[in-house]
Amino acid sequence: MASVTKDQIRAFEARLDAAFARRAIHGFDANETLSLASALADAAALRQPIGGMAAALNDGIITFASHLVSGRAGEEPDIEVVAEDLMFGSHYHMVRDLLYYAYNAPGSLDWSIEERRVEIRFADRTIPRQFFTAWNEYVLNSMNHFAGRDGTVREIIALLKGQDEWTVGPALEAVGPLVAAEADHKLAAYFSILDRGADIDLGGYTYAQAHSIYRAMMIKALYHRYQSEVNEAFGSVFMDAAGLEDALAEETGVARDAVGKILSDIVFDAKAVRGRLDASYFSLFREGAAPHHIIMRPWHFSTAEGLVQLLRVVAQRRPKTFLANVSNILGAQFTRRLATAFEGQGFIAHSDVSLRELDHTLPDIDLLIISEEPTLGFVLLVCEVKSPLPPLWGKDQLRVLAPDSVSKAFRQVEAINAFLKTSKGISFIRSLLPPGGLEHFADMVVLVNQLIITSDNSGMFFGNEETPIMNFRTVERMLRRSDGDVAHILSCIRTYNEGVDRYLATSMQTFDMDGVEVSFEVCTGAKLLEFPKGDWRSSGVREQVIADFIAGGHQPFDALEGVQVT
Repeated sequence: MASVTKDQIRAFEARLDAAFARRAIHGFDANETLSLASALADAAALRQPIGGMAAALNDGIITFASHLVSGRAGEEPDIEVVAEDLMFGSHYHMVRDLLYYAYNAPGSLDWSIEERRVEIRFADRTIPRQFFTAWNEYVLNSMNHFAGRDGTVREIIALLKGQDEWTVGPALEAVGPLVAAEADHKLAAYFSILDRGADIDLGGYTYAQAHSIYRAMMIKALYHRYQSEVNEAFGSVFMDAAGLEDALAEETGVARDAVGKILSDIVFDAKAVRGRLDASYFSLFREGAAPHHIIMRPWHFSTAEGLVQLLRVVAQRRPKTFLANVSNILGAQFTRRLATAFEGQGFIAHSDVSLRELDHTLPDIDLLIISEEPTLGFVLLVCEVKSPLPPLWGKDQLRVLAPDSVSKAFRQVEAINAFLKTSKGISFIRSLLPPGGLEHFADMVVLVNQLIITSDNSGMFFGNEETPIMNFRTVERMLRRSDGDVAHILSCIRTYNEGVDRYLATSMQTFDMDGVEVSFEVCTGAKLLEFPKGDWRSSGVREQVIADFIAGGHQPFDALEGVQVT
């Protein structure tokens, strides 16, 4: 594409914002439009729960959220105009992200700007890789996590068939425990690094209390979602705020004052607009004018990761509280979770290994994995762990470039790697290994590899870095498929991006911006990428390889034959 200047991009942005400001939805009555928009999104979700029209409409709701919760009086909303404006809002939402990338990650996009046509494509391959990985992990982990749950869902559906949504009776009483079990299973799939019972103060309530309230809301959402699915009684749920607080306090035992504070942090309203909080962090919306109902979109609420969204809100509204009470615990438990995943495959895991006594300028090793290889020696995987809250939109994604975020991890890994090649570093490595070395052999080989593990980033914006980087869900899935084979793991790490590039697909989305045709590239999930399933430990292959190696008179250093050692 032809070279485009920042001034041209800014001019396009101004035209985009002007087109947004002219949308008719801004003149419609806010309460009525919020109700209609929510109903449209939930109806679309009934036909296609994930992605598609429902996702677009929900993005549109996010885009126009400040008006929808304003309570401003206006004309009666026209359903066709609202639907059209929400679709425009969905495109606007995505193009805004691309504009953030253009300004903060120069060279990440290719632009073509003409008077009547604008085209935006990915120039940085790491961007579609990130989007593909997020989609791939969502689908594969959902398939694995919810496998075998069909029977419970069928039982729920059978009980609700033909039942009135709001009438308490034997069917509703019987379905309650089943829906609660589904809610618990669903919450276990979320970014739930913190223990659900953690007594961590989030600013007037604890994480345990917040989890309890969110669980109760999830049960309500799933119940209404299943009702809509079986009886086609789709629509949003309108809840009186005071009545909801009373009900939640009674159901959970959480003090009513705490319930109110929790709802304040999970409901988007005029206060959130004034605090400049992004609407994508919320699923529940509050009407800005009387009767000030809290509106739930059951399908959206039951698929939005609200617990991590709550933490985002706390981090922005009460940053000192988040840093003092959440940040360190979140990082420690995140590292512990990863250590447990490696240990589950037979590896030794050391967390927070300090190097300061050897060199005070060095960072700690967040996670050090040791694999004993009886025909070779030991393989070490030095992991730098970064656990910022997973992003939801462009500005969140770009925070990885901050000096104290994921970008810092690459320099830390390089410093540690350089140290491990020194005499002190070699002595340090020896101190971690069994004093007797390998059974059967006088000599051994030690291989050192590096990996950065994050809460979400899989290399987006870091295409020029040499150290591999993966998000924790990909790492956990890779470990489950490895059967404890470190060679399998290292191969998967090395070839992952190649696999993504073969599997991902992109397409162009096009919309009209007041007579200007705007096309932009999006990543579309094409084919699921799963790691090969290993059988290294469970099949007895490992023991047979060891026996054959020893019987053949081989030595560990035979593995280095023909390899140039640096």
